[in-house]
Amino acid sequence: MKISIIIPVYNTDHDYLAKCLESCLNQSVAETVEVIAVNDGSTNGCEKVLEEYEGIYDALRVIHQDNQGTSVARNAGLDAARGDYIMFVDADDWIEENACEEALRAAFTANSDILFFGYATNYTNRQLERVLEDPDERLFNRETLQLAILEGNPMLGPVEVGAPWGKLIRRSVIEEYHVRYTPGLKKGQDTVFVLHLLERCTSFAYHSFLGYHYRMSGTSISHRYNPDIVAIMERTLSAYRSFTEVYNKSNPFKLAVSRKYFRVLTGEYLMLNYCHPDNKIPESEKRREFLELLECEPYCFVAKNTEGAKLSIYDRLMLAFVKHKNVRMLFGLKRLEIFVRGVLIKQYSK
Repeated sequence: MKISIIIPVYNTDHDYLAKCLESCLNQSVAETVEVIAVNDGSTNGCEKVLEEYEGIYDALRVIHQDNQGTSVARNAGLDAARGDYIMFVDADDWIEENACEEALRAAFTANSDILFFGYATNYTNRQLERVLEDPDERLFNRETLQLAILEGNPMLGPVEVGAPWGKLIRRSVIEEYHVRYTPGLKKGQDTVFVLHLLERCTSFAYHSFLGYHYRMSGTSISHRYNPDIVAIMERTLSAYRSFTEVYNKSNPFKLAVSRKYFRVLTGEYLMLNYCHPDNKIPESEKRREFLELLECEPYCFVAKNTEGAKLSIYDRLMLAFVKHKNVRMLFGLKRLEIFVRGVLIKQYSK
């Protein structure tokens, strides 16, 4: 059995990229691994790092393409893959030396189409291990995992269901149904891909093993000011809604998508635009724009029909502000969250 490790690369820090490549190429079962690095039009010299390693390791194949986004890069890797299994690794992350060996053994034992395994969140000088020590096998079924992508599931704890990494995927499932990323999605492309992938898988398993290291940075693109976030996320939310329609999903999925709209409305829209410190638009203008958003569809419907039963206490408070269109309090609460989040990230990055 062979694993194809797919690494999309775009302007990654050279030291991070080198560590990622070395971790994948120096596996304990290196003879079963092929590494496909897709250089997505990097402009910082990543291509030189890739070419250097390609000259040393026969197992590394480098694909160069014009910058088209992570989705297209991962699709290029999938098209080139020849392994029995697929493993995705981000270019600034790394895997344990025996990650492939452990994952292969566990996937073979469980005969799984998709195997989940543990990971660690790595800050500058700290590591937070995220391993489900005593997994409940009943949780690892298609519906539970898909709903967890849309709205979370505390019983799954540290399992990062919607990410492409931290998994070993049977390639025949991907190829039989030609499961691919959706080009053009700038946010949530991973979750949309995994939703469709899970729909095609029939066997699911979890291995209590720390195999993946996710590098956390406070300067991540996911935290940057983005004035276009509403238009970007509306494409992703539409993809979620389309997913429920294409596969004729049950009512719990439709309700989950509705709650997803609410969480994006009070999450990304506020975090990355309206309440972001880099947004210099006058406060009155920001409140007016957000109020207009609340008064148009589908957000008007979501605000009126979202129930708080499955929401956290914090989200219930946010929901109350949304229903009463109290934008001032909504912004104030979100800014408090941003401040606390920033303090915690700095603490873990010391």
